Amino acid sequence: METDSTTKDLETKFRSIGLNDKLTAEALKSKLIRVSLEKTLDETPKAVHDDPAIAGLLLSLATATQKGTFENRPRIIEAIIDGRIKSAKQVEGSNLSLTH
Repeated sequence: METDSTTKDLETKFRSIGLNDKLTAEALKSKLIRVSLEKTLDETPKAVHDDPAIAGLLLSLATATQKGTFENRPRIIEAIIDGRIKSAKQVEGSNLSLTH
């Protein structure tokens, strides 16, 4: 079981990128999503600060990759940060279709 301080640290990290209370709570509630979102943020090439649009897309990506392959995730993260991916539907469809 994780300590409260670890959960609190993740809560702070998730909120800092721009996730609202509801999305932060949902991400923390699911162990798979929590771990996947943390890894997604660790793979993000530049810091995201209080950007709800990007935060939501990163959460969508973390949710989509919580049980699967992660090899394309860094490229998808880059596309989100660069503005090439702008919707959750694009995130969901990007695992196989995004080319570098």
